[in-house]
Amino acid sequence: MASRFPYVVALLSVVWVSAPTPTAAETVKFTTMNFAPYALAEDDGGRRGLFVDINAAIAARAGIDIVDSVVPIARVMKNLQRRVSDCAIFLLSPWSGAIFLAVAEVVDRFDSVIVTRKDLSIARVEDLHGQLLALPRGSYKEFPIATDPNIRRYPTNGYEQSAKLLKAGRVDAIAGTALSIYHNLSILSMSRKDVGVILPFDSKPVWLQCAKQQVSGELIARLQQATNSLRAEGVFRRMVEQYVPPGFR
Repeated sequence: MASRFPYVVALLSVVWVSAPTPTAAETVKFTTMNFAPYALAEDDGGRRGLFVDINAAIAARAGIDIVDSVVPIARVMKNLQRRVSDCAIFLLSPWSGAIFLAVAEVVDRFDSVIVTRKDLSIARVEDLHGQLLALPRGSYKEFPIATDPNIRRYPTNGYEQSAKLLKAGRVDAIAGTALSIYHNLSILSMSRKDVGVILPFDSKPVWLQCAKQQVSGELIARLQQATNSLRAEGVFRRMVEQYVPPGFR
């Protein structure tokens, strides 16, 4: 994993080279969920986390100062709503679009997937009828994977527990965001050859979103321009690829 670090440094250097001089007039308060691999406390390759890297790249390109607080996932939305934080990167939904200011698209799609045990083949969600699915508590409340009475569910404390249950053969499948599942399975030395079907069941774009009337119009415009230019140059997509474990590429 250490070999990836020079690539990330080189990638971010492109951002810094083209960035204007930061201004001390206003510091934008970013917040990031403490959820791997979006924020990483420890990493063999020195990576800080996908969303932490993206926030830093946007700030550098926009030429602004930021502070980035890593908090529990439930506090990301609360901090924005309570104006403790200014901006964050997360999935765009009708709910978030109505409450927050959608500044700019970061990645056009983040997939949610079902990953089955190696000997279980499925082609649709309904094929999980009678099977035991590990699902983090409180997630996907409006989706059939959480509501279909014919699917047996094992509520977990998160992706780490779900991954361990799949490896131990105690569940038939797990579900969640693809990047989080791949990350946790790779920690257990699992790769694509160790699982069965990977079935996407939802996809949403990831956007930079800010609290309304919290950041000046000038800075919002700079954040928007910086995000759009980095996305157009493929910087974010390359960052995402760096966080997909080799065994799942």
